[in-house]
Amino acid sequence: MRYYLIFVFSLLSVVEAFCDGGSNVYKFLSLPNSAQVSALGGSNISLKNGDVNMAFQNPSLLDNEMNNAIALNYVNYLSDVNYGSVGYSRNINSYNAWAIGVTYLNYGTLDGYTEDDVATGEFSAGDICITALYSRQLFDRIRAGMALKPIYSYIDSYSSFGLAVDVGACYSDTLHDFTMGLTLKNVGVQLTGYYDDEDSEHRERLPWELQFGLSKRLAHAPFRFSLTFVDLNRWDLDYYRSPKSVGGKDDDISWGDMLLRHTLIGLEFIPTKSFSLMAAYNHRRSQEYDLEDTKSFNGFSFGGFLNVYKFKLGVAYAQYATAGNTLTVSLATSLDEFRK
Repeated sequence: MRYYLIFVFSLLSVVEAFCDGGSNVYKFLSLPNSAQVSALGGSNISLKNGDVNMAFQNPSLLDNEMNNAIALNYVNYLSDVNYGSVGYSRNINSYNAWAIGVTYLNYGTLDGYTEDDVATGEFSAGDICITALYSRQLFDRIRAGMALKPIYSYIDSYSSFGLAVDVGACYSDTLHDFTMGLTLKNVGVQLTGYYDDEDSEHRERLPWELQFGLSKRLAHAPFRFSLTFVDLNRWDLDYYRSPKSVGGKDDDISWGDMLLRHTLIGLEFIPTKSFSLMAAYNHRRSQEYDLEDTKSFNGFSFGGFLNVYKFKLGVAYAQYATAGNTLTVSLATSLDEFRK
């Protein structure tokens, strides 16, 4: 185990050394991957409920309850953008487990133009990420995991390759239905850029971030609360402004507002093991997609799960802006269920 931890931190040090300045690339890595994650605000790294999709949020959530689990996800995203993912997990022994998943995002068909506004025809764009996960039980209540993510992206005839790593740990107290997670996501390097600069190949940094989360189910009521703190590696999110604040007296984001922009608040109603409802509020999404003189449910998301036969069906709806909503559908099962 000591050598495993040394390898993890050494790999992070090497990969992080390549994460130089510039704008972020491969931003699709930060999108919610399942109906449950979307309904809980877009990110959750502390929820342990046997759903293999959660392991792709925090690799340490991959445990022995997910043996032979498989999940399929489809997201009708903004405009004509769609993406989906598939994941599978399997136990190695009582302490170790592995999983693999693939995410594909399709931006649809786009019209190309030159700088002089001359049409060049249609082109397509897309992103692909393969995720290989490994997790291990370190102590009675503590588990750790890591994920290796090769990335391929293309825009018309331009393409790019990258490599990212996730490392996570979780503390789970099953007696009190409490889980705490810590994850470092998308630490990596763009191996090849889309185009060349004058002197070298143009490279951008990945959207890496540090997240911390808590999930607690009440002992005498069918509710579970989740708090997820995102972008902890950069406190100041001042580069994004609400249109209502630009040029006004409230131009500077207050400390309390900034704290809320780092916080996702999720609630689950779980009356039975076969049915649940979810809702969440994402304050940052609410503020950054806010439009003047409009009222909307920006930042709110809703969803539900229903067990049908041997399958778990999930649906989530999230509003990003007045004219920008997303719909996510997830289907999960365990292949062991069909052997009974």
